[in-house]
Amino acid sequence: MATYFKLLVKAIKQRWDILLLTSFGFLILYYIGLLLVTMIRFGEIPNYVEFYDVLATYQLIFEGTPSFQDTLPILIAEPWFETGYKNPNYYGVATWSFMLIPPKMLLVFVMGLLLGVFAVLISYSRKVACTVKTDKRLVAAASMGSVLISLTSATLTWVVCCATPSWVVALAMLGMSSSLALWLEPMGSFLSVGGLVLMMWIIVIQLKKLGKIENEVFT
Repeated sequence: MATYFKLLVKAIKQRWDILLLTSFGFLILYYIGLLLVTMIRFGEIPNYVEFYDVLATYQLIFEGTPSFQDTLPILIAEPWFETGYKNPNYYGVATWSFMLIPPKMLLVFVMGLLLGVFAVLISYSRKVACTVKTDKRLVAAASMGSVLISLTSATLTWVVCCATPSWVVALAMLGMSSSLALWLEPMGSFLSVGGLVLMMWIIVIQLKKLGKIENEVFT
């Protein structure tokens, strides 16, 4: 394990630029893409933007919630930013909205970081041995992990589905019935963990392959 860790550090030092670009690029492109897809789905341009005073909100939550066990889930579910479409025909109610919520943003960033590590290992492998080919099965598995995290990290609301930001809104937008989507909501955490575990497993496999390549090249 220590050998693989040293190999990972060595690869990152060689291609840290790829790691940074992939990590932050995935985070930025994910949220831009999520907003654009939502706008296209509803055919509406956001007509309001709201930046929340999170410090004041956090203070109110601490003061108004007696149990810290209840306080923490409320805190982490508070959005920092919101935009969407308020329909003037329905008393200005937001028919759909897009939010930025810190825990979900962190999850997306971690996924981007893991993808960056995978990209670094592939790049370093090609540098060590020019003839090495990328395993398409690992790339496909990485894509699957990305899809799981991307889907379960969506923070959207839609009056047809539910009034709180949830990943199942994306399922409903894709055509799934609202009742079925809401029934699947508790599975979100398992799918998120599954996506991260899958990505870490892919990195371990790639590290093992890179270790074999180095042994063949330098021995």
